[in-house]
Amino acid sequence: MVCARLMHVLERSKWFVPSQSGFRRRRSTIDNLLKLEMAIREAFMRKKHLVSIFFNFEKAYDRTRQHGILKDLSDIGLKGNLPLFIKNFLQTRIFQIHIGNILSDNFNQEGVP
Repeated sequence: MVCARLMHVLERSKWFVPSQSGFRRRRSTIDNLLKLEMAIREAFMRKKHLVSIFFNFEKAYDRTRQHGILKDLSDIGLKGNLPLFIKNFLQTRIFQIHIGNILSDNFNQEGVP
């Protein structure tokens, strides 16, 4: 329910760039791969060069700034209970490690769950 509401707000505000396929309904990575294949074929037929750049955002979720997410949601005009729920979901992330009879101190989990 939360995801559906958030996606509705993000889509309505045109927050996503048109080429983004991940995390969107009726879109997949295959869409972008097909666009790339078409660009390659077109460049080949026209005897032109094609430059493509790919990024690997390894562990991107582990390094995501929670404050940045909340600021972005505020910037697009998200108000009310939904941003409050998301804030509590993101910021209440502590855990402990239990080995045998020993319990560690609390750790704050960073990033996005």
